[in-house]
Amino acid sequence: MGNSPVSLALKGVVQPVLRQTAKHLRATPFTTLVLALFVAVSVVSGSIVGGPAESLLPVAGVTLAGLRSGEWWSIWTSLFFTTNLLAFVTAALMILFLLGLAERRFGFFRTAGVFLGSQFACVAAFLLVTQVARYMDDGWISRMVDTRLIGPYGALVATALAASAMLPTLWQRRLRTVVLSLSLLLVLYIGHAETVMGLVGALLGLGAAWWTQSSQGHLHLHRSTGREVRNLLALTMAIFAAGPILTAAAKSPSGPLALLRDVILNPLPTLSQLESNCGGTIDVACLELSRQGYTGPFGLALAVVPVVLLLICADGMRRGRRLALGIAIGVQLVVVALSTVYLSLFAGIPMPPGRQAAMLNPAVVHLIPLVLVPLTLAVLLFAYRGHFRVESSARLRRRVFWLVGLTGATLALAYTAVWLASGGMTRDGGLLGLGAELARQYLPVPLPSVYRKVFAERDALEVFLFSYSGTVFWLVALIGVWILLIRGHHAAGLDHQGRDRARELAKAGGDSLSWMSLWEPNKYWFNPDGTGGVAYQQHGHVALTLAGPLGAGEHHVETAAGFLDFCSQHALIPCLYSCTDELWPMLQARGFRRVAVAQETRLRIRGLEFRGKEWQNVRTSLNRAAKMGITATWGRYDALPHALRAQVGEVSEEWAAQKRVPEMGFTLGGLDELEDPDVLCCVATDTDGFVYGVTSWLPVYRNGTVVSWTLDFMRRRGDAFPGVMEFLIAAAILHLRESVEVISLSGSPLAREKDEIDQRAEGLAGMLDLVGQALEPVYGFRSLASFKSRFQPDYRTLYMYYQEPLHLPAIGRALSRAYLPGLSVRQSARLLRTLVA
Repeated sequence: MGNSPVSLALKGVVQPVLRQTAKHLRATPFTTLVLALFVAVSVVSGSIVGGPAESLLPVAGVTLAGLRSGEWWSIWTSLFFTTNLLAFVTAALMILFLLGLAERRFGFFRTAGVFLGSQFACVAAFLLVTQVARYMDDGWISRMVDTRLIGPYGALVATALAASAMLPTLWQRRLRTVVLSLSLLLVLYIGHAETVMGLVGALLGLGAAWWTQSSQGHLHLHRSTGREVRNLLALTMAIFAAGPILTAAAKSPSGPLALLRDVILNPLPTLSQLESNCGGTIDVACLELSRQGYTGPFGLALAVVPVVLLLICADGMRRGRRLALGIAIGVQLVVVALSTVYLSLFAGIPMPPGRQAAMLNPAVVHLIPLVLVPLTLAVLLFAYRGHFRVESSARLRRRVFWLVGLTGATLALAYTAVWLASGGMTRDGGLLGLGAELARQYLPVPLPSVYRKVFAERDALEVFLFSYSGTVFWLVALIGVWILLIRGHHAAGLDHQGRDRARELAKAGGDSLSWMSLWEPNKYWFNPDGTGGVAYQQHGHVALTLAGPLGAGEHHVETAAGFLDFCSQHALIPCLYSCTDELWPMLQARGFRRVAVAQETRLRIRGLEFRGKEWQNVRTSLNRAAKMGITATWGRYDALPHALRAQVGEVSEEWAAQKRVPEMGFTLGGLDELEDPDVLCCVATDTDGFVYGVTSWLPVYRNGTVVSWTLDFMRRRGDAFPGVMEFLIAAAILHLRESVEVISLSGSPLAREKDEIDQRAEGLAGMLDLVGQALEPVYGFRSLASFKSRFQPDYRTLYMYYQEPLHLPAIGRALSRAYLPGLSVRQSARLLRTLVA
């Protein structure tokens, strides 16, 4: 059995993990020491399962009373105890990973100082917060005044976030986002003293990291790509969606959002019901009296509808779905409305005589986060709505909306008919009473006991319809949303059918940039016989095209002329951007003008050898890569191993994080464009699978055959070896020269060469030249053009064709929206400050 396949497989998995763990512990001696002391103290004291014994509490926990009596050592001895098995495992993992991460950056002695100092600061801050809360009598944190603090959570979180100042920019953002989100989640939903200590530690550690960065002069907000913005927002939404489940699983949760399940899953009480339930005592606990549970499978299914709905929306947001964003914002606003009603009801209850001295109604204080948190989420999602541009299939959307609408109308009409037949007009206050009962049905709530009493004398069918019409409706709606956002993902795009036709035409013929026309959010015009098409974006009244017409070359001029007629019929201003001079004779005859906007660099690679002085840099990069064991890995992005794809994402996000301005689009692709199955990826990796850089190549077809490739995506790791991009392009030349004769290194936007056809920049050309100079420190277009010149390319000028000089202001706005989609006023101001600086 010792050499069985199963045992060999287990050895192959366990042994590398053990080796990596041992290597990590050897590299972090302080972490190893703390972990050993923590485990030893927990085992000797027997506190792993049930917490420390009563006799050990003065050592195992720290309280304000104990500090006043001289037990100052408890501040640090409490680091090595926990209250239960789950807390022990959590603390051990946090020591191993968070403290180890900090020690790798700080070293032994600095880590020890930060760790022990953070514990003192966390305890002091916690005691200060609880004293202020007791003075305000908030009814939640004020109860923690005499709580005994046990565990190392706050110190570990503070130390890790303080060390984040020394991490690469990508991991700074990720570590801080994850730690802060989880800390805030645990406080809001669980609300125990340990979770508050964790949040205090997170805030102190983040402040220390910012102070360190500002003292070094490199504190700035890190930018994210649109994909990571969507991922982070989706993660945030998923966390808060799962919060009620976490609350239900926790033991005695007391956080502000622990009541969120009551707001969503229970009906709104009247003022008289609240006064009756509270019995003259204003306390949040009186809300618990109205919880009745769920009856039968329908009630249980309805209980999880809001959670499942938001989880589906979170996945849809990750995919960039605009509908998912709208539903998520709508749900948050509904929660805000329900919470506001609760808040107003509690504010209207007079306080009992014994509580008149309190500064604020404690129930109101406890309910305020129920309004502020979902409102903040809704505002945050709305502020970043520009990153969600993918719409579901219009045909599928109409079908689902009809299904959900007819289901709701049928159930409402059925109940109305039964209600009228049973004399509801005279019994329940007429049509207003009917409207109130219908509205209550479609809130996602079960039938509480108060309505069972009201319906005791009613017909059984009426009771059944009132109880479960809303359940059936919301389950149907949930299935419909799932179909639209998850199952219908293959139909993503603003114009899926048009994009499929455009793909077929691009394979029939096009130029070097034609494959970019398949990107979001382009839409398409096709000529009547289907032999050609044009991809364009509409911004205001401007139809901004990308590259030349799609389809066989003999139809390009005719297709372009038809598109111009289409624009004339629809009062659109045509602007043909990044086109070759193929269309110039026809456009010139129509009174169009042109200006050069980019220089496309083209390489003839068949039989190309890297010889001569001009190829010295390329040869050096190839030799350096060979010495380091770095090779080029080719393949489709989806076919690459998961570890490589994850690192490609890291390299891309690190690149974006180092920018002070938004990621550009239009003719510049990102990670989303790599997922196209026709796009080739080239990744520079070493023998350990570590990624140094990546490029992507777009196909250029003629009559269904690939005749060239165009360079698009270029990313390198910040600490990669010099010459990694030269290596990747040289590797592409060696890999592709057996199949094609020419490749394109694409154009460099707004980069004008001295040898360009326009020797003097005048009019719009001068304006573009000025913009190119201004944007050079930010985006480096001209540096990119200079880099491409190392490969001794042939140049081809790409033009922008326009009809009237009076159209230029509108065209300029369209170009800015295309290259910088979703640019906010704040981002515009930041970009302007960067350019001025």
